[in-house]
Amino acid sequence: MTEAIEKLDREDVMRIAEGLKLIEEGVETIQAVMRKKKIKSIKDIASELIPVFKSDDDTLSESVITRLG
Repeated sequence: MTEAIEKLDREDVMRIAEGLKLIEEGVETIQAVMRKKKIKSIKDIASELIPVFKSDDDTLSESVITRLG
């Protein structure tokens, strides 16, 4: 069963465009760090981040959450 998709209005389109802009900026930031640190893949980043977050005393996690919020 398929549901009818509600038509987007101008505000919806503007919010989506802003979200896409934020994604693009985020990707550019990630790529810049990866180039600077000579990181070749997202997998390499994940392999370094996961242990950091697991061993963290919650201050790093809180810092990231605060920064994202």
